[in-house]
Amino acid sequence: MRRIYTLRRRLFRQLGWPLIAILILGGIFAYLFALHAAMSAYDLGLLNDALDLSQQVEIQEGKFSIDLPPAAQQMLQANNQDRESYAAWDEDGKLFSGNPKLLRLHDTLATAEHRFDDLVLDGEMNRAVILRQQAKDRTYYIAVSQTMRGRNLLTDRTFAEILFPEALLAFISIGVILWGVRRGLTPIETLRDEIVSRSSNDLRPIDEASAPAELTPIIHGINELFGHLTSSFASHRRFIADAAHQLRTPLASLSSQIEVGLQKTPNDINKFLRQLLATTQRTTHLSNQLLSLARLEHTETAMHEVMTVDLRQIFLETSADFVSLAARKNVEIDFDLQISKVRGSPLMLRELISNLLDNAVRYTPANGKAEVSLKNDEEGSILLVMQNDGPIIPSAELTKLGTPFHRPPSSQPEGCGLGLAIVREIARIHGAIVSFGHGPNGGGLQVRVLFQSSEKQAGHQNW
Repeated sequence: MRRIYTLRRRLFRQLGWPLIAILILGGIFAYLFALHAAMSAYDLGLLNDALDLSQQVEIQEGKFSIDLPPAAQQMLQANNQDRESYAAWDEDGKLFSGNPKLLRLHDTLATAEHRFDDLVLDGEMNRAVILRQQAKDRTYYIAVSQTMRGRNLLTDRTFAEILFPEALLAFISIGVILWGVRRGLTPIETLRDEIVSRSSNDLRPIDEASAPAELTPIIHGINELFGHLTSSFASHRRFIADAAHQLRTPLASLSSQIEVGLQKTPNDINKFLRQLLATTQRTTHLSNQLLSLARLEHTETAMHEVMTVDLRQIFLETSADFVSLAARKNVEIDFDLQISKVRGSPLMLRELISNLLDNAVRYTPANGKAEVSLKNDEEGSILLVMQNDGPIIPSAELTKLGTPFHRPPSSQPEGCGLGLAIVREIARIHGAIVSFGHGPNGGGLQVRVLFQSSEKQAGHQNW
């Protein structure tokens, strides 16, 4: 099953694990602090006991001795829950009072006046202090040891007293993080709810002013997408309306012709059939053009196979049908074609060339002339030029060419105004630039399609 990824879970991980690590380190430092505090307190007590014992050392007849009252000895041996021992010896290591087991500490004191050390005494861990003192220019040593029950108990108590508020603070911190993450993600949830609650037709921009700065780029991108969708839907609706309007006329004409033929047998059946055929061909041509334009405008990402294409070869394969059509109209077509290779969809480029040739033959008057050239420049760009004779097109109309269903006032009635729109759309998909101008001698039409070089073309293609 696919793991659900949420921003809340990621934030909890990013904040939770460092917090846990901090708490663990805090616990370790708290224990070390408690241990240090207990050790320091008990070590100071041991040192004070050793100093008190040193005050009881006397030299009699050249020998060291300690005269401890019985009460002092009893207090020394039973100090709360701990048991203490002491020993005193001279510089030669000869014990003159106390527990002889502590003599092992004689060699642990070097140059310092006192030293603390750990040792096992009677099967139990003890903490001891060794003190070096002077009396009448003679050196003696005193060691006091103590079991570690009290200091361990103090360490645990101090650690618990430190850990409790730290644990309470940890729980409060976790609660604050949970609350903060939940509150921090509220704008995202609000944005999600607003988008989900909308219908498919509600493409109003989302208010950016009330959103956090971090969400502004996302909302801006969504609003841009809504804008593109609004334009696309509007274009789609216009296309459907225009297509319905364009198809209504030839279909109505075809229906009327058939009704007249059914009511009264035509005198010239061949002429009647030719009229029906012409109307049917115009309707078929219009339908094909509509389908081609719809496919280009709304499914351009579903591209056909993309490869390196020789435009000259496509011209040679496509022009045969249009040459015969031009011959029937007594229209001369001159070709000046160089080998020109671009990267694109062969099917789409064939559609572009077919529409250019169809436009050239369809709108060139009888006994007229059309010219098609295909040339490469030094920068690797390819220029495709189609120009023909014909009536003068006003300059204001040139800027409107390539708009779906737009036809200049001088165009023939069988045109549908989609051929140049298809040319422009295919060129756009291939990163080419289409421009329109007057034909030779200021009349007719010139269509220029500039394909970029292979390097530039790769950055403009939409597949």
